[in-house]
Amino acid sequence: MAFYRELGQAPIARVQAILTRWWCEAELDTDPEQDRIIAAARAGTLPTVAMADVVRLRRERGGELPGE
Repeated sequence: MAFYRELGQAPIARVQAILTRWWCEAELDTDPEQDRIIAAARAGTLPTVAMADVVRLRRERGGELPGE
């Protein structure tokens, strides 16, 4: 419900950012390494990449992104 509430109250200019954030949340929820990833993020040791790299890799592997 939080997703629908946030999306429903957002100005149109923020919709894509909200969809992307929630898509990332959904992907993390299905990752078997979720606990390790969250712990590393909280500890500041999680390796990061630019979103552009994530999008490029996802497309190269045949995946779609929100809104596509």
